[in-house]
Amino acid sequence: MSVDADNPGRGDVAGVLAAARERSMKATAMRDAEWELQAAIAGVTPDVWAGEAAMAFVAAAASSATEVAGLAARWDAEATALSAYARGVQDIQDRQRTLELQRDEASADLRAAERSQRNAAAEEAVAVTFGGVADTKQSERYGRSVARHRQTLTDIEASWQTLIDDRDAVNRACITALTDEGVLGRLAPGTLGGLQSGDAMLTGLTATDLLVLARTNPGLLEKLKASDPATVQTWWGGLGADDQTALIAAMPGLIGNLEGVRYTDRDRANRVWLRQQIPEAKRDIATQNYGAGDTNYGAAGGYQQETAVAAALARLRGLEAIQKTLHQGDSDTPRLLISLTDDRPPLAAVALGDLDSAQNVTFAVPGMGSSAESMPDWAASSEKVLRAQRQVDDARSHAVVAWIGYEAPPVGGTQVLGTGLARAGGANLADALCGFAATRPGADLNVLAHSYGTTTTAIALTDAGVHVDSFVSIGSAGLPPDIDEASDLHADHVFAGQAQDVWAVDPAPGDQWAWFGRAFGDHPVNPVGSDFGAQTFGVDSGIGGTAVGDHGVSAPGDTGYLDANTESLWNVAYATTRHAHLLTAAPRHEPTPFQQAIIGASGVN
Repeated sequence: MSVDADNPGRGDVAGVLAAARERSMKATAMRDAEWELQAAIAGVTPDVWAGEAAMAFVAAAASSATEVAGLAARWDAEATALSAYARGVQDIQDRQRTLELQRDEASADLRAAERSQRNAAAEEAVAVTFGGVADTKQSERYGRSVARHRQTLTDIEASWQTLIDDRDAVNRACITALTDEGVLGRLAPGTLGGLQSGDAMLTGLTATDLLVLARTNPGLLEKLKASDPATVQTWWGGLGADDQTALIAAMPGLIGNLEGVRYTDRDRANRVWLRQQIPEAKRDIATQNYGAGDTNYGAAGGYQQETAVAAALARLRGLEAIQKTLHQGDSDTPRLLISLTDDRPPLAAVALGDLDSAQNVTFAVPGMGSSAESMPDWAASSEKVLRAQRQVDDARSHAVVAWIGYEAPPVGGTQVLGTGLARAGGANLADALCGFAATRPGADLNVLAHSYGTTTTAIALTDAGVHVDSFVSIGSAGLPPDIDEASDLHADHVFAGQAQDVWAVDPAPGDQWAWFGRAFGDHPVNPVGSDFGAQTFGVDSGIGGTAVGDHGVSAPGDTGYLDANTESLWNVAYATTRHAHLLTAAPRHEPTPFQQAIIGASGVN
């Protein structure tokens, strides 16, 4: 709080005292509530109520009594601090009024003395002019009076500066008192400064403390994102339903993406955040389109505005696609929005099935060209996997996560040839897999990846903290050179399926693009290669289902890697449900007629 040098006593003393009385009344109410809780606890005796329910009530009431007593103490401390502040400001105001009166009086006296001094000097000048003798005693006397009054004003100004310094001290004392642990409790700067990690914040702060931080210092909550999922699970499970609901309402974007929080609760939070983001995105578009109409941007500025509008539109389309995904699919299969970011475009993951109870869970990672806008299609493909899993393994419950948690390379760009996006995405996927493993240690965990998604997933599976039961690669765009054996991956079982490599102009059915990424990119390792060590399976042998004839997961004629009734889909289901013995064998791919013609024309034997 800065001091107004011209008015150091500025402030509403009556208002501060009213605030102090209000806090004192709240403290009294809290103490009354504590007394009632203690009375209720004392009333729980073996002859009145016994058993686990009674013990649970006593524990909950005792915890509430402690919380209420703490609140009462904090309200009292705050009331005391505000009362002291009001007294300090009142003292400054009283002293200021006295100094203002003294200054006004001294200024008037100085003006009168200066006027008399000027008159005396004029009389002396007249006397000298007409040959008389000037009497300087009167002028000297007024001069001494002027000097005395000026000194008085100097002393008053010094006292005024003391007043400013004293007000600054009053302000500082109030700030110190209001930020003391007695008022802020665990939110005092000294205490907060000692909470260096998200885990420490979760164990050191109550839900009420976190709600206060969400309003007063939301940046500090960023530490929670790096919390250990197991710590988060214990913390979240120990909260009451009311606290959980309040935290979801106050910080949906954080709770919805916090590994360790129950997935159904993350879904609740992310749906709240989705409903908040969509109108915000629409306002953003309106601002970008119309907010700067009177400004002359020039060529560069116009391009920047077009780029901003395009980004805003992409964000909105992504959010609306996610919303659409949540309302499609089988009515008997719940859809949970387990992650959602505010990236432009957003990143998200939609779980098909109950992720909190499913015995077998598969994360499905898409490849090139995927984004939030394609979430409806990717979720539809993921649901085909789920149906097939249920058919081949009906004794267990299953869930599939349509995971678009990374920025995939766009179709037609050169980023697909590098590993930059895959490495960034791999870190995100590793976090998601570690979070699931920590909170659902008894469930089977699998990853299914397609195209560039296999590059991303392979990188994630080299993370020291990641381990899955199976990794299934289909239509791989290739793995980085440092991942040249299946044993490099933290997976109990590694499977790979690949359709016949064909050029885009080849009329024969097959995969037109996977080979291109392996041949010309920074990820040349082929997971179906004999030296890699994966268990390969057929996708286009014609045995056990329709042969794959395209690079996509869904293609015209239902010949995509995850189209219904394809050999590939059934083998994916077998590989992710502990039924590897049912996999069909990968065929030996002979050159297509087009490839034979090219080979013949080149003279290569």
